Parts: sequence; C-alpha cells; structure tokens
Amino acid sequence: MAEFVIRPVTSTNWADFVALFEARGGPHYCWCTIYRLPSQPHLSNPEKKEAMCRLVQEGIPVGVLAYHGEKPVGWCSIAPRETYLRLNRSRAMPRVTPTDIPTWVILCFFVPSAYRGKGVSQALLEGAISCAQAKGAKIIEAYPFDTAGNSSTHRGHSTMFQRSGFHQDGHRWFLHVNSA
Repeated sequence: MAEFVIRPVTSTNWADFVALFEARGGPHYCWCTIYRLPSQPHLSNPEKKEAMCRLVQEGIPVGVLAYHGEKPVGWCSIAPRETYLRLNRSRAMPRVTPTDIPTWVILCFFVPSAYRGKGVSQALLEGAISCAQAKGAKIIEAYPFDTAGNSSTHRGHSTMFQRSGFHQDGHRWFLHVNSA
C-alpha cells in the first residue's frame, strides 16, 4: 500500500483541489457544494467552483486532500456541521448533538479510479478525523451509503468508518473525539 499525506484544503493548495476536481472523472459537476449552498441546484458549475473558492478564501474548512508525492489523489469533505447549510433542514441527516457541542460531518469522498483499492479512502478518513480533532471537534458524523439507503458510493462504506472507531445510530455513524 502506498503512503499518502493528508492536508486540509486551503488557499495555498486550492490549485490542487481544482486539478483533482477538473480531472477526467472528477466531480466538477458539483464541486461538493450540494449541502453547503442553499441555492446549489440552480448554480452553474463555474458558480459552484467560485462559491467553494470563496469558502476556502474565507478560511472555512471544506475538507482534506490525499497526496501521493505531490499529486492530489483523493478528497474527503469534512467540515463543521453548521457550514453545511442544507443540513439544517435534512430529515435524513438531522442534527442529533446539541448545538454547543462542536460537531463535524463527513459527507463525501472522491478517489480517481487509478487510485481506488489502494487505501486512499481510509487514509482520507483518518486524516479528516485528525484535522477535525485539531480544530476542536468533539463529535464527527458520517452517513455511509450502505446504511443510509443511498445508492451512491461517494459517502464511503460503513466498514471503513467502523475500522476507524465510529459507532452506528440508525443511519448516522458517529465518533467521539478528544480535542488535541
């Protein structure tokens, strides 16, 4: 298994995020904005990209990238729950923890086909946990595709979360973390 370095997306590595998303097969159609923006379905792809860029420039956490050497080879969307604006009214992913408990949510993974099956997703998950923990998260939530009734695989598989210490509560998987 290759070794991967995980880094949060910042204005410094924005170009790497863009390169990963705009590569063939990348999620350039959504820019991982579906839960972040209230009007996301009505925006063009360039508008979604610009909205994500603004969040990054404002210092709002959006996720982490996996690198193999200097090449970005994976993405995990992890951010404070309140930054996912559309989760406020989600029935499938309702807020369970009180608002005074720093809660972060993992909603999406993307790994290009050439790097699938090589441990990138698990490395992303572990890096995402570390990143959220360093930023003060107390709870991390996730909604894997196989337990949430979704047909898409971009949310990760429950076995991956289970290996990282997450526990299941209905469709929600969660992890208690101690802040660094």
